[in-house]
Amino acid sequence: MLRNLALERKEQLRNELKVQLPVPIDSKRYLMGRVAFIDLAIFSPFLALSSLFIYIFYSIGLLNQYTFIISSIPSVAIITFQMMKHPVRKEISYLKYKILWKYYFKKREKEFYYRKGALNMADKQDARRKIGIKATFADCYETTDKRFVRVFEVSSVNLSLANKTEKRSALDSFKVFMTTINFIKSIQFSQIAQPINLSRHLQIVLNKQKDEENLAKILLNQGYRKHIEEIQKSRDLVTRKRYITISKNIGSDRERALDELDQQSKLLMTKIESMTFDYTSLTIKQLNNDELTKLMYTCTDYDNAVSIGEHILDRASNRSSISVGEKTAKNLIEVLQRQLREKIN
Repeated sequence: MLRNLALERKEQLRNELKVQLPVPIDSKRYLMGRVAFIDLAIFSPFLALSSLFIYIFYSIGLLNQYTFIISSIPSVAIITFQMMKHPVRKEISYLKYKILWKYYFKKREKEFYYRKGALNMADKQDARRKIGIKATFADCYETTDKRFVRVFEVSSVNLSLANKTEKRSALDSFKVFMTTINFIKSIQFSQIAQPINLSRHLQIVLNKQKDEENLAKILLNQGYRKHIEEIQKSRDLVTRKRYITISKNIGSDRERALDELDQQSKLLMTKIESMTFDYTSLTIKQLNNDELTKLMYTCTDYDNAVSIGEHILDRASNRSSISVGEKTAKNLIEVLQRQLREKIN
């Protein structure tokens, strides 16, 4: 019965294009029932405080039911908040997710700025300090903890339509990859949702429509281009890309670290391309500096990445101390050109 319900729930989520995230394992050690050792550590100071108040009231002869209740308020409140749990994640207490987390959220810094030039670790509002990436260098991320991180985009294989033999072959091939590569501890697999990029398709459409003279077709083509642009700006339409990242500590010799990372990169690409899945195979591509910049921008500011699109690189490489919008920039250029033409020397 339970298995049927689980299968029905899984099928329902699949139809809704959703997945059910597994509940994290509760690593706390429990003394009895729902009381964990960490709970006792949190209760103890407040129980001691209540006991102290009761003793003081008793010493001066003012202990009664009212003073006893007042003395017990700290202990009762902390025990209640600690024993109340999150409705889904039972290992998280009400005190943690409703009080402490909200307090930290309100107190944290919410505005960060991208500073150009050398990174000053004392500048708390520099976005690079928070995300841990100083710059892109030699097709790598250079991090604030002195590592070079290289990112590879990898194609995917749809195993949901494969038979048992094909699935077994794919899993065996992946097992060989995992057991034969000697720097497995520095490898990270990730799947990142990104806005759909139809710029290449739009350019092809523009090239085909360049010499069109029929007014009806011109209007139809304009509507189609507008439709493509609206698709690119939509947050609901995304593509999921798979990445593999490897890292190398820089140490005292940057050139040596880069050489070792290059060797690992070549080995990784060879291993991935040699993985066989019957009639299909994987392709892998190393991201260059521009592609790393786009990926970083998309991961840190997805909403603006959707609207800005291909202009991310223009903004990242802009060395001016002033940034203006496209329309403002055009108006400014026209004013400056007019002043140059009309200026009397």
